[in-house]
Amino acid sequence: MQSWLSHHAPVLATTAASVAAVGGVVLWWALTHRKSAEERERLRREHLVLHGRIIDGSVLDWSEQPNSSDLGTLMYRYYISGVSYECAQDLAFLKGTALIDATCLGRPASVRYDPKNPANSIIVAESWSGLQHPNRVLVPEIVAITASLAPAPPAVK
Repeated sequence: MQSWLSHHAPVLATTAASVAAVGGVVLWWALTHRKSAEERERLRREHLVLHGRIIDGSVLDWSEQPNSSDLGTLMYRYYISGVSYECAQDLAFLKGTALIDATCLGRPASVRYDPKNPANSIIVAESWSGLQHPNRVLVPEIVAITASLAPAPPAVK
């Protein structure tokens, strides 16, 4: 008479191989379909633009990156329920769409934050700007709206 192990060995081997293959496919998919850091940051900004609350804040500082097209980092402060939050936002994603200079320092600004995590906030995104001078930050939608509202040039007679 055969022992149980020798009788079921082919079934156990096939099951183990199948589990290993499925595990390998799942691991491969998880490793190759991970979102990049830039994509995760873009999704965070998009979520805050769509679902974040707006509160008043102020721009504290702006550190420009010399000899680079990178816009640097914008530091800002806001208060929620008596708690002061000082945050910094990297503006590298706004290459070519924003013009920021030192005139925004110390100025009031609107800050979008997550009500579930008030420390999660932004002051500028691809489709939104909390800076009070829209001529200093040229978000594509603002430029399009401004261009469409501009008066037509006078006709030449």
